[in-house]
Amino acid sequence: MANTVSKLSATPNPIANDGSQVSNVSATILTDGKPAVADIVVNWAIVGGALSDVTSKTDASGIAKIDVTATVGASTVSVTATTADDLVGRKYVINTYTPHVAPTITNANADDLFTLDHYDLQFGVQAEIPIYDNIELNQIVTFYWGEADSREFIITDTVHPPFIIDVTNEMSPDCLKNGTYSVYYSSTTQSGNTVNSSPVPVVVSDDGQVMPSLAKPVVADADPWINISDAGDGVDVEIQYSSIAAGDSVTYFWSGFDEQGRLITQTETTGNAAVVDGQTKVVFTVDNQYFYPNGAGYKGYAEVYYTVQPAASTSVLLSQTLSCLVDTQ
Repeated sequence: MANTVSKLSATPNPIANDGSQVSNVSATILTDGKPAVADIVVNWAIVGGALSDVTSKTDASGIAKIDVTATVGASTVSVTATTADDLVGRKYVINTYTPHVAPTITNANADDLFTLDHYDLQFGVQAEIPIYDNIELNQIVTFYWGEADSREFIITDTVHPPFIIDVTNEMSPDCLKNGTYSVYYSSTTQSGNTVNSSPVPVVVSDDGQVMPSLAKPVVADADPWINISDAGDGVDVEIQYSSIAAGDSVTYFWSGFDEQGRLITQTETTGNAAVVDGQTKVVFTVDNQYFYPNGAGYKGYAEVYYTVQPAASTSVLLSQTLSCLVDTQ
């Protein structure tokens, strides 16, 4: 009895040429012209991509499956299936496309494995759809936070990227429940051609509050007031802690308040950086704009603190909070 490869198919086709999208390839195997039984071994080879395995076995319907992704920049992915009796087998070509640039999410980046912790969530989560290639009028742009929720925009002369999505306040609370989410967007032309962006694998990990255990940040310009002159070129926030190590992910949070202690939302900012070898401190600069909400200065105070996700760890360390007097009126 001879087991031969009858046909190949792949879903989806095309796939993104950045390795982010999986296509499932199916091989139909016949034994002497009839559907094969289960457990026939199929050998796989690929050009322009990567296989989830080099062999798989047929199911009860005589079909063997494998997952493939495209090599970065590949124009096509060529997949070949063979058996011990059919050394030539069959080849199938999967086309590829260049995906749109990935969206960005506040404080979720490769340095911290795209993780949003309790303090990221407390500060507020925003996503941005950047300007991408081949923007057209009347394109439909859809933003997806995994399967939890989505938002849709239609490109016009006045409505176009970059789009800012307030995930905390404008999307379903399900988006920020603990879990992993594939965050991406797509654009669809009037003719029905759809292109996805590269996805961002966002991990929401809210383990609740932790007790502050790290030293306060240092703001040299707060002596004790941050005034117009101090704010002119931005204000540096210096972060130094005893356990600092290469690979640590450091995130700072800055918020301004008026003299009555009311939060001024236009003063809020945050940033993230990874510690590199030999680094003994991390310095962020709070831009001048955050001292002039709505174009005017304010009198009150600002609070700044930071979190550290140590290298190769999912735990979060919290600093003491520093309060700085502000007068930029």
